[in-house]
Amino acid sequence: MKYTIRIFSLLFFVGVINTNAQNLQVFASTDTTDYTVGDYINFRVELKYGKDINIYFPPVKDSLQMLEFIKEDPTIRQESESEILEIHNFVFSKYDSSGVTIPPLPIEYSVGGDPERGVIETNPVTFAVHTLQVDPTKDIIDVKAPIKIPLNLLLIFILILLAVVLVIGGIFLYRYYKKKNEGELQQKIIVKIPPYKVALKELHDLEEKKLWQQGEVKEYHSNLTGIIRKYFEERFFFRALEMTSSEIMYKLKHINESQPVFDATRGFLDNADLVKFAKFQPMPSVNEEMMKQAYDIVMKTKPVEVEEEKTEVVNA
Repeated sequence: MKYTIRIFSLLFFVGVINTNAQNLQVFASTDTTDYTVGDYINFRVELKYGKDINIYFPPVKDSLQMLEFIKEDPTIRQESESEILEIHNFVFSKYDSSGVTIPPLPIEYSVGGDPERGVIETNPVTFAVHTLQVDPTKDIIDVKAPIKIPLNLLLIFILILLAVVLVIGGIFLYRYYKKKNEGELQQKIIVKIPPYKVALKELHDLEEKKLWQQGEVKEYHSNLTGIIRKYFEERFFFRALEMTSSEIMYKLKHINESQPVFDATRGFLDNADLVKFAKFQPMPSVNEEMMKQAYDIVMKTKPVEVEEEKTEVVNA
């Protein structure tokens, strides 16, 4: 179906113009007509023209504001005796679901030394961007089942032998350095700061930077949620920095100490995701409220009996 649509578009929508017996053709396309949110959208513009035609290719990156620009590949240029084939490849992405139509791109050209320029337009390109279907009633599962690798007895023997060598070497080194440093006991002081104090200081420092007041709204919300994710990781001992918002909420649902802020945390993470991934521009009051919610999450989940900074003396 993908190639049928492409051939159909080429036959009926490719721009063709004859100038002084020279043939100028342009054609725009994408690698498919159906994408998932976040997929790479490969946009391709092909030009075929005579050698006495000068092409002035437009800035495609600035023309397609409805898409997120990722990169532009080097231009491919092939020449024959009578004409030139020029291929421009661009990679875009889109982070919300909708139907998208890339409008015709105007491409200027001139013939020989004639200063006057003409314009030819590419065909419009239409495709759809969909979200993933998620069933909130089901548990999180792997996309694919684990692959079972057959046992290799020779490999197992080599690994066991290597482990034995490492253990023996480790014991030897331990005894050597223990004997060398015997009688020279050194002490090292380690100060442990409670996670909630670390989070409160980082929130205060972020507030002092005034990022959203300077227009850096996305960076402000990214740093703000990063502080809370790190706090959850150190306070409740799960890898919050590596999880999605829905995975974090699933973990917090089963932790008693997080229940007082469970609903507030869901709204906090959802608002931050809108800013980071959906280009949502919050009001100043929302930015301030997000900071207040962050302070509230930390204060309501800190241990009931908070000890001061612990100082431990360990032997080096």
